[in-house]
Amino acid sequence: MKLVDDYFLWKADSVINSMTGYAYGSTQVGNVSLDFEIKSVNSKSLDLKIYLPEYLSYLENEIRQITSGKVFRGSIIIKIKVSQHSELSNDYFLNDQVLHTVFEKIQNIEKICDEKNIPLEPLKASDFFAIKGVWGENKNTSTFIDDMKPIILDKANELIESLLQARKKEGQALQTILAEKLTSIMALHKAAEKVLPERSKHLEKNFKSLIDKIISEHSQLDENKIEHEIAIIAMKQDITEELDRLKVHILSMQDLLNSTDVIGKKLDFLSQELNREANTICSKSQYSALTKIGIEMKTLVDQFREQVQNVE
Repeated sequence: MKLVDDYFLWKADSVINSMTGYAYGSTQVGNVSLDFEIKSVNSKSLDLKIYLPEYLSYLENEIRQITSGKVFRGSIIIKIKVSQHSELSNDYFLNDQVLHTVFEKIQNIEKICDEKNIPLEPLKASDFFAIKGVWGENKNTSTFIDDMKPIILDKANELIESLLQARKKEGQALQTILAEKLTSIMALHKAAEKVLPERSKHLEKNFKSLIDKIISEHSQLDENKIEHEIAIIAMKQDITEELDRLKVHILSMQDLLNSTDVIGKKLDFLSQELNREANTICSKSQYSALTKIGIEMKTLVDQFREQVQNVE
């Protein structure tokens, strides 16, 4: 694919990544079933949430490092669920000694609060179970969990790779859409350049008519001064600079689409700049053909920017 008048060529091997993706997988370790799920949606930065069973929470930092080393933008949710884990549940026990110590401490706290007339919320049995040390863990359980660590990390890494492939596949579709929009925007840029001579004649004719009208109604006015003022107005209506900046922005966007970098934020910024130049062209136009081109360009830029929101 190439843009209008061979301004630049489309690289067939270039690719961008979407921020949307999904991957799922599972594995079996003895009687334990591990289910992995990872979702990714749009975000301005990398927002990573990891949900693990409490006894596997020590793996969160390692999973976070693996993910952040490969994914750079997006809201990522990783869930690891453990089921059919009778081996684990049988190796946990209630630590009576710790529980009795907790009871004694709470009674002391209640006595002090009662003396100082400080109200306390009533406690529930679940409040005690949440206290560290109330539940004990047999050494066999700890060894089993340690044995699962490399399996979990390998599977998590595999799942992240699957997510990247899903994001890449959607990114290819996005790339096609963005390239087509950019091609259309450049075509409108060329169309705007082509109508400039006719627009200049139109503005010159209008200015001449305005001069003649003012002079006929106010014969005492200096004709040279009027022409000078109108020349200043005509200069302010010139859109050459806007068209030049538009072309530079479009070429920059094409370079980004042909790169392998993280480009979403840069494309979004350039989309805003394109919209700014299109707005200025419309406000300066004073020529219906150019106004129509400017409006069409604004529509395409809005569509382009909407798609860019999903680019990593």
